[in-house]
Amino acid sequence: MSRIETREHAMELLFQTGFRNDPVSEQIDLFKEAYPEVAEDEDYFLDIVYGVINSRDELDEKFVPFLKRWKLERLPQTDRIILEIAVYEILTVDEIPSSVSINEAVKLAKKYGTDSSSSYINGVLSSFVKSL
Repeated sequence: MSRIETREHAMELLFQTGFRNDPVSEQIDLFKEAYPEVAEDEDYFLDIVYGVINSRDELDEKFVPFLKRWKLERLPQTDRIILEIAVYEILTVDEIPSSVSINEAVKLAKKYGTDSSSSYINGVLSSFVKSL
């Protein structure tokens, strides 16, 4: 399984956790049953999922200043999760260049977001990286 697929599965699970009250660990177990390919890159999958869940507020604080004319609460949930995953990667995963994290986020936005999501996410993440 490729890293983009791992990110995609992590995004799907993170989206799901916003609608279910079950403990995250149970949701992960059910998700892995439904998508056994997650086992191919399970460490990275779990790193993203738990990393975003455990530091969501801090991640949001990092990119909120770059949400031009938007508030966090108004962002589509998929866009928010894509931004959180990318910011998490940029800040914590040294072996992945920021440009790759941005590119992968844009790909996810094209697939799951609105017509303007990919360009918006690209702009937010590019501004965030420049600020580092």
